[in-house]
Amino acid sequence: MIQNVLLVFLISYFIGAIQFAFIFTKLLAKKNPGKEGSGNYGALNSYEITGKKTIGLLVFIFDCLKGFLAVYLVYKFVYPRSLYIIISAISVVLGHSFNIFLKFRGGRGLAASLGAVLFFNPFLALIWCIVWFLFYQIVKKDVIFSNMWSLLITPTIVIFAPAYIIYLFNYNINVSVTDYKIFSIIICVIILASHFKKSISQ
Repeated sequence: MIQNVLLVFLISYFIGAIQFAFIFTKLLAKKNPGKEGSGNYGALNSYEITGKKTIGLLVFIFDCLKGFLAVYLVYKFVYPRSLYIIISAISVVLGHSFNIFLKFRGGRGLAASLGAVLFFNPFLALIWCIVWFLFYQIVKKDVIFSNMWSLLITPTIVIFAPAYIIYLFNYNINVSVTDYKIFSIIICVIILASHFKKSISQ
């Protein structure tokens, strides 16, 4: 079991460590997101430093895909068990947000976590999107502000959501309600930490 956990972590972490923000901004605009704008390796900063929506969209799509791919590979080739799926989803976001090749810098992990969670249960992503939209449209039209509140409120909603609703969205693999709720807390804490890490390091 320990060997499987380590294998799952390594596969997922290093897939997450592929920084498409750096790849696309460098290839298509000769920019480095780690040295410009917010210094964040994500879709939003890629768009902001290049002024090109296409680049931001490409980064977002490929970050989602790597999250999905990591969990898919673990499910298909390691072991289709909920524990490993959860570890994979967490690890791919860690690889993206705390990249060992970039001195533990990276993106915020929203797109990677979206791709990972869409593999087995989109409930978390759906709740986050709804909360984010409400905060952005009604309270304050600020992306980071909406991100922060969504990440605080979403796991609370998931924790108190009836089990049948979570099971309603399950597919591919039957992740238990308890595992899913624990996962929602961990993944939101990781993404919140990635929002704060730049200001802490300065």
